[in-house]
Amino acid sequence: MRKHLKVAVALAFAACLAVFALAGCSTSNGTSGSSSNSSATTDSATKTVVDAYGRSVEVPANAQTAATVGSGARFVVYAGAQDKLIAVTEMETDPAMNRPYAIVYKDLFANLPATSNGNHLMETNVNEEQLMELNPDVIISSRSAEECDALQEATGIPVIGISYQNQLFTENVYKSITCVAQALGTEDHAAEVVAKLKEWDADLTSRTANIPNDQKPTVYVGAVNYKGAKSFTGTYANYAPLVELNAINVADSTGQDGAVDVDLEQIANWDPDYMFLNAGNMDLMKEDYANNQALFDSLKAFQNGNLYTQPFFNFNGTNIDTGICDTYFIGATIYPDAFADVDLEAKYSEIYTTLLGADFYQTMKENKMGFKSLSFS
Repeated sequence: MRKHLKVAVALAFAACLAVFALAGCSTSNGTSGSSSNSSATTDSATKTVVDAYGRSVEVPANAQTAATVGSGARFVVYAGAQDKLIAVTEMETDPAMNRPYAIVYKDLFANLPATSNGNHLMETNVNEEQLMELNPDVIISSRSAEECDALQEATGIPVIGISYQNQLFTENVYKSITCVAQALGTEDHAAEVVAKLKEWDADLTSRTANIPNDQKPTVYVGAVNYKGAKSFTGTYANYAPLVELNAINVADSTGQDGAVDVDLEQIANWDPDYMFLNAGNMDLMKEDYANNQALFDSLKAFQNGNLYTQPFFNFNGTNIDTGICDTYFIGATIYPDAFADVDLEAKYSEIYTTLLGADFYQTMKENKMGFKSLSFS
């Protein structure tokens, strides 16, 4: 009898231990397990993302929705999270060919509300009440750190800031793609994109790093858009593709950094070997040429037929994809031997497909956009 009683007590004690063990597998907030390494989260769980400005932002651990301010949607696409967008800007809902990401996803963007005018550098108007009504998990903004802080305080919605103006292969670009992906849960996609960016960077710099300066032609980039359309005299010092190619940009002699307005006499004094021009401003350039034909016809680039058009990549923020395509095109034009093995059309398709998820280069060709020689005669 005592033996049977001992067995019964032992079984009862074992059963109690099992109950306690099972109880210990779930926490009071409903997440599985007591370990902080558990992959399951509740709606109230958050994580910290450090944005491009170094701001530590608490975001939902499993964010499902995002809205954008400025040109933030561009980097949501680069991060592969466009399906999580529930609001964009007026510039995305009325897209133009000089913003490839907005053309590729025009059908998606057309069905989303616009909560701001979308300006990247100029004054931005944000409908904060509408944003709060939509209540996205995260806002992605290309505005300044101070503006990101103000918008986050006004709406109570986490704001992730990105920074990338006139940059192609920089830590800012890599961080901007990565922090958007971290906020929206597309880290694997972003890692692949950043890896390709670094691969192209290494390829471009290795092809041109050892070319002696006395074998480098001089280059001028004209009709550069900056806060409006420009003719020949709109140029860019420290122009990202030319920096990447270790090329001689005559505008760097101005000592400026960024968009510069020069005069025709200065261009004549520089007399560059090559000129790369924004065909989108062809009407302005034709007018300038007609009024100053003798000056232009005296330039080496005009005499030797070294005039080329390239899609300009800074339009309401920097189209990283087009900028890299421009870099390969310029490199193959001014250093033909160094780029002899590059299939440029295949490279353009690879770049757009990697960053946008679609081959925008085919759309460019259909719309007679591209990288080609130019004539004013």
